[in-house]
Amino acid sequence: MKLIFPMRRTLFFVFLALIVVAHAGCSAQGREIRRADSNLNRGNVQAALEHITEAMEMEEAQNDPEAWIVKSRVYMEIALSEDPEIRALAENPVSVADEALKRAEELDEEGVHVLDIQQALLVMSELTFNEGVEAYQAEDWGPASDYFLRSYKLSESFESPDTTTLYNAALSAELGHDYDRAMDLYLQLRDMEYDEPFLYSSMSSIAMFQGDTLDATKYVQEGRELYPDDLDLIFAEANIHIFTGDVEQARDVLDLAIEKDPENPNLYFAFGANYDRMAQDTMYSREERDFAYEEAVQAYEKAIELKPDYFDAIYNLGVLHFNRGIGIFEAADERLRETHDFAQYEEDAEEFREVWLEAQPYLEQAKEMIDEDDPSYETVIISLVELYARTEQTEKLQEMEEIYMRYFGEEEVEQIQEQQQQ
Repeated sequence: MKLIFPMRRTLFFVFLALIVVAHAGCSAQGREIRRADSNLNRGNVQAALEHITEAMEMEEAQNDPEAWIVKSRVYMEIALSEDPEIRALAENPVSVADEALKRAEELDEEGVHVLDIQQALLVMSELTFNEGVEAYQAEDWGPASDYFLRSYKLSESFESPDTTTLYNAALSAELGHDYDRAMDLYLQLRDMEYDEPFLYSSMSSIAMFQGDTLDATKYVQEGRELYPDDLDLIFAEANIHIFTGDVEQARDVLDLAIEKDPENPNLYFAFGANYDRMAQDTMYSREERDFAYEEAVQAYEKAIELKPDYFDAIYNLGVLHFNRGIGIFEAADERLRETHDFAQYEEDAEEFREVWLEAQPYLEQAKEMIDEDDPSYETVIISLVELYARTEQTEKLQEMEEIYMRYFGEEEVEQIQEQQQQ
């Protein structure tokens, strides 16, 4: 998923400087508005805020569009300031400024202040866009979508709709799991013929999440007609086939991607990851999961062949083998409970131990590839500890005692050691 954001923080101060208060009367509220405006033009933002706040406490100001315009200007200046003391004068200054402008538009029924409002709205379009970018980068998806959507609607009011901003609003909504809004915005973009293949894979993914495989297929096929070589769409189609159990069709689609770029290790990794998920999913039959396991192994091995230091592929292959062993172990344990056939269990035990040992070199290699401060280090260590415990490798388990103690704690370490001794 990618955000598209050409940064646009130019002309703010020029536009703001063009907005002046020309009609404030001689009343007390008029004087406060003029003082706010005057201090603002001299760069005294805190004083301007104090004066406009006092003005807005007067009943007359509540129905005065000029008061709301100046209030909006003050809060926009707060939002634009790089001085932390000024920025601390108000929470959510862009939202406050935006609401003030909306109120000014409502009150200016005769259009006396239309030029000032339009100039301020142009600035607001830029401000809300940049607020959207900041919220997106902070992974605050709901506000990001709101800001982008407001910026887009403002661009519409100037008869220059910015579809990229609308796309950003849709993407943020999708990431925030607001799927209804995301789908509505994506459909608008599709009708506008917005040129972005990810649009169709997103619509397909949302439809899949909502359980509508027919719509998911429809959207991905629409996208592939427009962008036949787009890999995201190829994988989206393959995922649908995997989900619906059409494994052969999924394989055909993924083979097509590899044909287009046969030396790309990332494609083989993605191929492996798709079948890896299928191999772990009990909604599929044992035969289908066995098939997926073999396909995932081959794909990960090919990715590693093309890129020997491919950590994700190396670690995933180790985990794939380990999980395969767990599956065999659990089935054997259940069979033993039902039949009490210890001879059969011994045969099963040879099989799951053998598979676990296939995992070992990959997990050990993964451990050597990363530092202790790497976010994945803890996961790798925990995987190895469990593998050594299950395969009764006492010496290796003891060698790692200091490392895994950091992650498990003394009680859990003792439990693991007790399980190994049983």
